Parts: sequence; C-alpha cells; structure tokens
Amino acid sequence: MQMKWIKLWILCLLLSVNGCGSHSLQWLSTGRVQPGDKPSFEQLTVFDGVPISYCDSSTKREQLKPTLESKSFPEHCSEAFYNILGSLHDIPPTMNSTVSVVQRRRGCIQTANGTVSTFEAWAVNGMDFISFDPESQRWTSQSPSAIAVKQRWNKDRGMNFAFRHFIREECPRLIQKIQLRSIDQKTELRVFAKPIVNTAQALLRCHVTSTDKSLSTVHLIGDGASRTSWITVTGPMPSEDGAVILRLTAGISLRQSTNKYGCTVQTGGHNITVFWDGSTLDGRYLPNQSSVRWEILTLILGVCCIVFTITLISCVMVFLLKCVKMKSRPTARVDPRLMEQFTRIMQSVASPDLQNVIFSFTRGTERNREYQDQWEVMIRIRDLMYYDPDYFAHHINGAHQEGEELSREFEIVETEV
Repeated sequence: MQMKWIKLWILCLLLSVNGCGSHSLQWLSTGRVQPGDKPSFEQLTVFDGVPISYCDSSTKREQLKPTLESKSFPEHCSEAFYNILGSLHDIPPTMNSTVSVVQRRRGCIQTANGTVSTFEAWAVNGMDFISFDPESQRWTSQSPSAIAVKQRWNKDRGMNFAFRHFIREECPRLIQKIQLRSIDQKTELRVFAKPIVNTAQALLRCHVTSTDKSLSTVHLIGDGASRTSWITVTGPMPSEDGAVILRLTAGISLRQSTNKYGCTVQTGGHNITVFWDGSTLDGRYLPNQSSVRWEILTLILGVCCIVFTITLISCVMVFLLKCVKMKSRPTARVDPRLMEQFTRIMQSVASPDLQNVIFSFTRGTERNREYQDQWEVMIRIRDLMYYDPDYFAHHINGAHQEGEELSREFEIVETEV
C-alpha cells in the first residue's frame, strides 16, 4: 500500500497532458507532527506537472513560482491549512500507532472536450488511509484504522459539500485562467562519485535535470558497467523550476584503474552521454587502489633514498676525519745523541739571546710554547748560577737543585716529543 501511494503521487506530479489538449491541476498538502512542536503545514500546487505555487503554515500565503505567467490565482491557502490541522486532530485517536505525517492530494483533470474528473485522497504515514467521492459526497476507508474517521466525516455534510464544490467547480475554473511561461527544452547530465568510508568502493551518481517532457531513461555505460555490484534509478521527479529530475546510482569499485564509467540519457530528440572523470561533486578526485599503492611504494622508496644518502654522507665524513688525524700525527722522536750534541752547542754559546735564536731556528717556532718557556727558564737559571756571584754565593745549593730538576723535566719533555 505504501508503494502504491508513492507511485500514485509521482504519477500525479508528472502528469502532463498539454499535447492532447487536456490539463491537470492538483494540490499536494502535507501536515507533520513533531513531539514538543506545533503541527506544521505545507502545500505545493502543480499545473500539468509543473509546480506553480507554494504555501506553508508560517504565512498561509501563496508564493507563486516564476513558471506561472498568469496572476489570477488565490492569494491564500487558509482553507487547506485548517483542513490539515483538523485531520491531525481527528485521525490520531483512531490509530494504533503514532501519527507523524498526513498527506492530502486533491484536484481535477479537464479533457479537451470539457469532461472533468476529480480526486480527493488522504494518506497517513505514507499509507493509503481514506478517499472521497464528490458525486455521492461519501468517504471510503482504505485502511481498517480509517473506519471511525469515515463514519465521522460522512456525517459532516457541510464539509463534504465544500470539498465537492472545490474540486468540481473551482478547480476547472482555475485551469482556464492558468498560463505558464514557455520553457526551453534543456537537459543537463552530471556524473560524479562519493567515496564509501573505509572501503575501496564508491557511489557513482548520474544526475539528470531536464525540461524535456520526452525524457525517458538513463543508463550506465562503459567497460566497468558490467562489474558494478548494484544499480538503482530514481525518478523522474519534479523540480521547482518546472524541470524533472532523474537520478541513477551505482556501486563501483576503485580497485581497477582501467574501468571507465559513464551515463547516457535518452530524450525524444537526441541522446546525451557523459563519462565520469574520477571526481566527486565538489571537484575532488578519487584515487583508485592501484594509484594509492603506487603512492605508498614511492613514499617508501623516497624514505630509503634519504636514509641511504645520510648514511653515505656520514661514512665520507668519518673517512675524512680519519685522514686529517693521520696527517696531524707528531713527527718521529728525536735521537737522544743529537739532543746531547745540541745541548753542548747551546752551552758553548755565551749570549742568552743568541741561544734563543739558535733554538727557534733549530726547533721551529711552531713547537709547543710551553716547551719553549721551560727551556728559557732553565737557561736563565743556568746563567744565574754561572754568571751572578751574589746569586751563586747565597743560592748555589737551591739553584743547582732546581736546575737539575728542570733538566730532568726537559729530558722528559724531549722524550715525549
């Protein structure tokens, strides 16, 4: 029953009989009840399958669509508003379940020869509930829960007369006054995808918007079409601008990078085909699994190259440091006999300045400064011992002892060098 109501609703929305000289006008009303909130109401008026006006409980005023060219249309929807509120009061006590949504569809169809057919049907929570026959002004229950409502409404003759007058008299009169603006026949097809989190799959979407009433079907094409896990098609459904919407959804795999997907739409005049470029609705591109694996492999190779380069540079630096240390090693030790000869030469020279010059020239100024300072101290002490009588008289013993200690230290330093 629920599917029957939905199909009937869609067929009525798409009803377009301009080609044969007939016209249809219908009002689609909806009342909702939310816990803790006031009941809400909204109504859409559709002429020949094209929405022409909208009204809700906030203003109760008709908001005309740009597709409607004529202005002779009711300004308010107060009657429908109070009808829906009344049903939200009458229906819930007869139901064993909670009532959330009440829907009402009423209107008329006028053929080219002037014949008028009418309809008035109600649904509760998407299920057929009750319908009205304007000729007998009687209600017929479509659900066991509607029996009590049927009995109550059949007794309300004033309401039934008003319902009959509206769909039998007012509806055909409005059809004669309504004129629509001419709409260029245009069809737009967009193909995009939405990734499924934590999987290698995506939802491929083919979205069709068209003002061409001959729009019939949309098909999935491409070499990957046969590998899809499932395909669903929704619509055609009406859009507020007078167009219709047709949508195809398919589950595709991102593992194969060679698969191509696309959609083709058939209209009365021509076909439109668009292939998926790998992007989402917001323009981002979805990588397939093979490209993801290649990116991971490239990242690993890059890290390995960086580690290898750092290791190679470290080895080169260690090698260079070893080479520098080898070159900076001290020279070979001096022969003790040569040092003894050098000492005798230095003792044979009387002038201390001349001894310093000989020492610097022989040993080199680049030698350790501490070693030179010790040598100079030893020479000065020796000179005092041999050339200063006062120092020799009073300090001969201490100086001689100190000179011997310095000589031994000098010999130790020479041995280390």
